[in-house]
Amino acid sequence: MPSLALVRIFVAGDADDDVSELTPGGSPVVRFAAPDLQRAQRDGARIRADGREVAAILDVAVAVPGDYRSDGHDPTVRYAGTVDGLAGLIADIERAGVADGVTLIPAAGLPRQDLRRLGHDVLARLAAGERSSA
Repeated sequence: MPSLALVRIFVAGDADDDVSELTPGGSPVVRFAAPDLQRAQRDGARIRADGREVAAILDVAVAVPGDYRSDGHDPTVRYAGTVDGLAGLIADIERAGVADGVTLIPAAGLPRQDLRRLGHDVLARLAAGERSSA
């Protein structure tokens, strides 16, 4: 399993296929969405088990900070909270083998966030956590 320093983070743009990576690239990716982390773990394992050299990248709808209320119809893992909490969630996703990275997408019904800045903040916290645990 890759170290957290190698977790891949992408951010979504305005169009569904408009995604950019904030981390150094690597193998081709397969983006996927899941309603919860248990399902995401199964789906991520299935993507990686088919023999192709691909990274499984989980979509995570984010609201940082904020009050996020969902109508329950979005089949995407959702997170509402602090940047530190989001970094912890992403670290847990990688440690548990759920996915090789995440795509930060805007939470529905909220004002547009600067996902690129948020992604860089998360990467800084992940790097700081790696240094402090070494």
